[in-house]
Amino acid sequence: MSEQYQAPGSQRSSDIRLTPQRIAILQVLRSTDTHPDASWVYDEVRKQLPHISLATVYRNLTRLAEAGMIVKLELEGQVSRWDGRTQAHNHISCTRCGRVADIAPVSLTESVWDHITATSGFRVKGYYLTCYGCCPDCVQRDGARQSENV
Repeated sequence: MSEQYQAPGSQRSSDIRLTPQRIAILQVLRSTDTHPDASWVYDEVRKQLPHISLATVYRNLTRLAEAGMIVKLELEGQVSRWDGRTQAHNHISCTRCGRVADIAPVSLTESVWDHITATSGFRVKGYYLTCYGCCPDCVQRDGARQSENV
């Protein structure tokens, strides 16, 4: 089976007009690897466009994601996060602090594809993987707390 990464909700559209607001949002998202929420994007874009509203940022983030120019991340227990990197990759999210990091695409074995097809009846065309765990900073911080309690 051929594996194909498909960002969630991405529908390529070549007819999106690149307004100054959209260009600023793209520049901000492509300059960070932190997978920010809309409020962070808004604060950064306001440095370039002081009169932009939060509603405009939300609307344009959604439109850029629909056009496949950015990726909207819907992570368990968190507000939507945004990723300016649209190349094939997956994510890992810390369940303690909410940090999100990129991880390389994972090659799934033929038996995994067979299992998914057998149990769901679906013919899989693509996948998107999000892992959850505890980031190195939280592991270190929790380890320090545990040793203090001894």
